[in-house]
Amino acid sequence: MHDFPTVRENIKRNITEVKSIISAPNVLDPLESRVFDRGIYLFQSITKSMIGIGNNIIIENSFRTPLNTADVFISLAEHNVILPAIIPGMKKAAITMPRLKNYQKTELVDVITGCIDDFSRCLNSYESYFQKRETGGQECR
Repeated sequence: MHDFPTVRENIKRNITEVKSIISAPNVLDPLESRVFDRGIYLFQSITKSMIGIGNNIIIENSFRTPLNTADVFISLAEHNVILPAIIPGMKKAAITMPRLKNYQKTELVDVITGCIDDFSRCLNSYESYFQKRETGGQECR
């Protein structure tokens, strides 16, 4: 992924904004629904980006094909691209995506709060992967 540094910076910025939105004391206030909706949009954007980057890594290394979007992170952990400890948060984000409309706002806040730190850890793992690859480091096999 030749544009990873740019993508990484955008994701970092989005993670910071989501943390700010979700931790605001009035996040569930109906008058703040536009702000909450922006947080949901950014959560979706981050999740899609993390899945997409993971899929690119899987394809370029001929790792096994994931069974679904949540399985992307299991495949990456099997090849030491990401830490196994972040799988639950990343899977939760991927599984939540198609059902966002089924969740209450309080449930979404809980889901996002439970995933946001794993987004940062996953992004750091991706960064390490691309740095190793660029410097001729050991492949993740």
